[in-house]
Amino acid sequence: MARPPVDIDTFLDSAKLRPFHFRVVLIGAMAMLVDGFDLGVLSWVLPKISDDFGVARTSLTWVLSTQQVGMVLGAYFIAPIADQIGRRRLLMLCLGAVSACCFMTIFADTLITLALWRLLTGIFASAVIANMVALTSELAPARHRATMVTMVLAGSMPGAILGSMMQAFLLEDFGWHVAFWIGAAMPLLLLPLMYFFLPESPRFLAARDHGDARLRKIVSALVPTGETVEIAPPVTREARSGSIALVRDLFRPGLAVPTLLLWLAFISSFGFISAALWKTTVFHDIVQLDWGQVGITTAMGTGFGALGMVTIGVMIDRFGFRAIIPTYFIIASLAAVGMGLFAPGWGMFVALAINATAQHAAHAGLASVASTLYPTRNRATGVGWAYGAGRAASILGPMYGALALKHDLGAIGYFFLLAVPLASAGIVLWILLSMVKLDPAKRAAGH
Repeated sequence: MARPPVDIDTFLDSAKLRPFHFRVVLIGAMAMLVDGFDLGVLSWVLPKISDDFGVARTSLTWVLSTQQVGMVLGAYFIAPIADQIGRRRLLMLCLGAVSACCFMTIFADTLITLALWRLLTGIFASAVIANMVALTSELAPARHRATMVTMVLAGSMPGAILGSMMQAFLLEDFGWHVAFWIGAAMPLLLLPLMYFFLPESPRFLAARDHGDARLRKIVSALVPTGETVEIAPPVTREARSGSIALVRDLFRPGLAVPTLLLWLAFISSFGFISAALWKTTVFHDIVQLDWGQVGITTAMGTGFGALGMVTIGVMIDRFGFRAIIPTYFIIASLAAVGMGLFAPGWGMFVALAINATAQHAAHAGLASVASTLYPTRNRATGVGWAYGAGRAASILGPMYGALALKHDLGAIGYFFLLAVPLASAGIVLWILLSMVKLDPAKRAAGH
C-alpha cells in the first residue's frame, strides 16, 4: 500500500522506532566513545607528561587551552561544512584525522609540538560531536529525539571508563605514550562500521536529489514490510554554498536572543568542563590519592555521568526542558561545593557521584535544546556554533581552574570555583526556556 508523497521531515518525525534507529544510536555512541577518550586523554595523563617533560603542572595550562582553541575552530569552521558535503562524509574524514593526530602526539618531544597536535585533535574532534548530534536529531522520531540524542552523547562515558582503566592499569608501567596509542587505534576500528552501516542525512540527500538510492534505502528501513513511501521534492532547493546565510539565520527575528542565551549556557557549561580538566591533578597532588584511587574517581564520574546521560532524555521527553535541565545544573553546582567540603572522606565520593550524574545529564540536555531550537536547514550550523561559543570560553577554563593550584586554595577552593559556572548555566537556561517554549517532541518552526 502506497502513501501520498510526504516531505522528508514529516516522514522522519512520524516514523516508529525500528532497528535502523538503534543502529544509528549505537554507531553514534561509539563515535562519542572515541571522541570522549581522545579529548579527555591529555588531562588524564597530565601529571605524567609534566614529570616526563620536567615542568610544573601549571606550565601545561596553555597546552590544555590550545586544545580548546582547536575545538573552537572546529566547531565554527569544520562542523558547518557538513551542511554542504554531508554529515557522514565529514564524520569519517574527521575521525581519520583525529587518529592521525593522536598518533603524531606519541612522538611529541617538546611542549610546542605537543600543543600543535592537541590543537589539530581539537579541531577535528569537535566537528564529530556537533555533526553526530545533528545527524541523530534528524533521524530520530520526534517523540524520541531527546532520548536518542542524549544516548548518543552518553557514549563518551565508556571512553572515560577506558581512560580510568588506562590510569589504573597501564599509566604507571608504560607512561603517557600508551594513552595516545589507544587514542590513535580506536578511530581506525570505528571507520569501517561507519562506512558500511551509518546512513547519510536523509534531509541532505533529499535536498540534493529526492530520488537518491541511498534515500530510498533509508525510507524502506523505516516503513512496515510491503509498504512504500514516496518522498516529495523539497519546496525550495537550498544553496550549497550559503554558510554565511546559515549563520545569519541564527539571528533572525525571534531567534537572536534565544541564540545568545543558548551560547551563554554553553559557555558556562563548557567553562566547568574545561576548568575540571585539573581534577586528576587535584585528586592526585592535593587530595593525595594514588593512581589506583584516581582511576576510581574517574570511573565513578564516568559511571554516574553515564547514568545521568542515558536517563535525562526520558526525563526531558516526559517533563520538558524547562523543568529538568536548569534543575540538574543547580544540583550539580551544589554537589561541586560538597566535593570540596567533604574531601578526602567518603562524602567527597558521594558528592562526586551526584555532581557527575547531574552535570553530564544537563550538558547532554543542552545539545538536545540546541538541536530542537534550530530548523533542519541550519541545524548543524546552529549546534556547531553553540558548541563553538562554549569552546571559546573553554580556552580560559584551564586558566580559571589553575587559580586554585597557583594560589594554594586547596581542594575546597578548587571545587568552589567549579560550582560557579554550573550555577550560571542553570540560571541562564531557565531564562531561555522561560522565553521560548520548546517541545522536545517537535521541531522548531521552519523545518
